Amino acid sequence: MKKGLALLLTVIMIFSLAACSKTNNGNSGNDQTSGGSKNEATQKPEDQKGNGEITHLVMSFMTWTGAPADTQKVQDAINAITKERYGIEVEFQISDSSSYKQNMTLALSGGEQVDIISTILSGYNSMVQQGYLLDLEDNDLLKNYGSGIVDAVGKEYVDACRINGKLYGVPNNRDMAGGRGSTAVATEYLKGIGYPVDESKETVKVTQAELDDIYTKLHEKYPNIELYRPTTLAIAQLTEADLLGGNAFGVLMNWGKELKVENVFTSDFYKELCNRIYGYNQKGYISKDAITDTTAVGELVKAGTLISYNTTGKPGIKAQESNLCGRPMTIFQTMDDFISSSSVASFPWAISINTVNAEASMRLLNAFYTDADLANLLAWGIEGQHYKVLDSGLIDFADGVDATNSGWSHSVGWLMPNQFITHIWNGNDPNLWENMKNFNENAKKSAALGFSFDTTNVATEMTSVQNVYDEFQKSLEYGFVNPATGIDEMNAKMKKAGIDKIIAEKQKQLDAWAAAKNK
Repeated sequence: MKKGLALLLTVIMIFSLAACSKTNNGNSGNDQTSGGSKNEATQKPEDQKGNGEITHLVMSFMTWTGAPADTQKVQDAINAITKERYGIEVEFQISDSSSYKQNMTLALSGGEQVDIISTILSGYNSMVQQGYLLDLEDNDLLKNYGSGIVDAVGKEYVDACRINGKLYGVPNNRDMAGGRGSTAVATEYLKGIGYPVDESKETVKVTQAELDDIYTKLHEKYPNIELYRPTTLAIAQLTEADLLGGNAFGVLMNWGKELKVENVFTSDFYKELCNRIYGYNQKGYISKDAITDTTAVGELVKAGTLISYNTTGKPGIKAQESNLCGRPMTIFQTMDDFISSSSVASFPWAISINTVNAEASMRLLNAFYTDADLANLLAWGIEGQHYKVLDSGLIDFADGVDATNSGWSHSVGWLMPNQFITHIWNGNDPNLWENMKNFNENAKKSAALGFSFDTTNVATEMTSVQNVYDEFQKSLEYGFVNPATGIDEMNAKMKKAGIDKIIAEKQKQLDAWAAAKNK
């Protein structure tokens, strides 16, 4: 679990996204609203059965720990529906997060049957470049068999997944936006310093100066508990930068308002960030073994050895982090909500080049976006066995079941195609999914939304610059090296490694993308 959560941090950095699912159980995305009745967008069964034969398809995705114990039970329950309504039988191939990419690569390159796949951890752009994914608009595949997907997600978000004008994947319904500058603080410690905690607030908006003042008081009261644990997501969570192509080597500053690619590492914003965290370290807020300790922050808070850490704000974040940490958490936010250029297309669902039946695969994928019965099974398991519906209409673990013994508590509901038509977990606002939609709609959006970066021409430089960043990132962004000297040293090495060439290539591709978009 720790390894999986640590890997999630890397995923978010790569894709510019932060992450969780069953907001009630430490998941990384969004929880569904609705009571679970079939969505109106569901196509009639007689229109979905194809030629009347049962088509066997393979659907691949990851969870943090691999296939849950009740995978076969849930698969059977789903097939009882898909056979009758859609003429399809589905087989799940579920890997743990640490082996998913390798397993997908081996299966796809080896010609094995894989029909529907989540591109998480595998790199959507990379999979396209390697020829592993079908063009979903070839032969009007999406138009004829997947129109419900576009209705469920929205054309703008679907178009954001285009690469060189072609569509190889469709996004899942989740928190596309992220509240930048968000920090989770264990509520009991805030009460200990007399802070007026408002339990009714999802997020408390404060200035950075106000948060720093809270930190000062917390450290004075609890000097022997680590106050703050940095993460490797600093640029994605604590700056205004839009990480073009999912990496920090050439970004758009100022919330991506202008299509000008810049070097974030030479910006005043990055210097201020590193100086602030360096100050935290000098004051003793950060554990001396923070760089080497791989324990997930939620586990540290649960154990009573950590007070706060950075997260990404969204509706449901308070319940999510509270359940992750096993104790009430208060969420502070110092910056704005933002949808970066690559957040929508971070990990689309796709159809593999190895599919045995592209039309059936699209019909099944469409069903998971539109059929609430299937969506609930995929997200929460079987009613009565894995969860129960409360009088409030929300759901909770079934009697005698909890996160430790549930056979389908996979904690990746956010990864599934459309949680917005599933039940909402107890502890969340009953209007969670509507709030999530409003959150996405009202957030600041990068002018480069939908841009993808092809690294082919700068592959060598990407590797070299990444190696330099790996050398300096934690020491600088965890506050163990004085930024006055460390940043200059890193920038000198990055320049030698070719960061200017990467930035120029990004600008060239971005200009071409913008020109094509405006035609």
